[in-house]
Amino acid sequence: MNFMFEDFPKKENLVECDDVVDGRRRFQVSPMVDTICRKTTPVDLMTHDNDNYLISLGVNGSIDNWAKGFGLSEKSLFDFLSETYLTKLRGGTAMLLIDFSLEGYQTDWLFRWFHDECSRLNIPPQAVVYTVGNMLVDSQYEEWADLRGITDRIKCLPYANFEEFIFIKSKFAAPKTTVDKHIEYKKTNTTWSFNCPQKRPRKHRNEFFTKMTESDILDKGLCSFPDKDHHILGETHDRDWGYYISRVHPDYCLKTFVTVVSEPQYYEEELSTFTSEKVFKPISCRHPFIVLGGKGELDILKSRGYKTFSNWFDESYDTLADTERMDAIIDVLKYIDSIEDKISWFESMRTVLDHNRKQLVENSSRPDVAITELENYYKEYFNE
Repeated sequence: MNFMFEDFPKKENLVECDDVVDGRRRFQVSPMVDTICRKTTPVDLMTHDNDNYLISLGVNGSIDNWAKGFGLSEKSLFDFLSETYLTKLRGGTAMLLIDFSLEGYQTDWLFRWFHDECSRLNIPPQAVVYTVGNMLVDSQYEEWADLRGITDRIKCLPYANFEEFIFIKSKFAAPKTTVDKHIEYKKTNTTWSFNCPQKRPRKHRNEFFTKMTESDILDKGLCSFPDKDHHILGETHDRDWGYYISRVHPDYCLKTFVTVVSEPQYYEEELSTFTSEKVFKPISCRHPFIVLGGKGELDILKSRGYKTFSNWFDESYDTLADTERMDAIIDVLKYIDSIEDKISWFESMRTVLDHNRKQLVENSSRPDVAITELENYYKEYFNE
């Protein structure tokens, strides 16, 4: 694939936009393209007008802000495209990749907005690729387009960007968290039944914290929540968000028997199932996990080759509606807390825990399915 950047060394586009979202530029480096470029050597072909290109943008924060500029310049993302870019997009010699894979947000107006902007600027929808951490986005878009009889479609790609990222960050932690290390540590140190780190306050996290308190399960685990004065081992949350995303903390796994993964999205009304960095952290540390996230995340993980833990605790929670799902997770935690010989119970999961760590390594050593699909779409679009 050929790439077009306004700032080639930095791999950035729309550099004249000075809008700031959550302390960062509104348009950044695409995580997907950054990954591709790390493994290949892109060539600066900006002066070769007869070639085909991929124009890439990384976006972050609120969809309202990066798409429509609400609260910023209030200009559409598409209004920052140069005449050169617009000409190439209209002429079928460029594709625009909008990469939102650092987040999993979805909103009901987004697909319509993409099509309205393409119509306004005479850009073929097929020239637009949208990738996001919401692993349901492709099926959601297909259903949306089918209901409206839309045949000229953008390309939507779900992308688990954080899988390889956490694999790289976990290389130091991995030797500390072999199953044997877990057993050795748990036999000789104080342990808790579970860990549940929750940094940023969200509605479902407040609700879950309340349910843990009401069910008398809170003090059975290592839990953190910045608004509730209940921190993991006295930890406070006063660092930059990037610190928490990139940190893999094996101590929490060594001191507990299961991780509750509190994903950013939970409720069905949020229209998202996001496999964030949080779920890959226990996998990297050979730790069983329960997902407090969008319905169906376990099936998504299985589709990527991972195994889950239905042989050791009830995973039917993953199929339930919002309130029932949370209550079922509380019941699972109560069950795990009631196990008398937790060490033997943990050790019996050895094969699955080792498999998941190996799967993380394997998945991270080859191009993600979303990258392969992008490459195939690129070739199809440009008839290469």
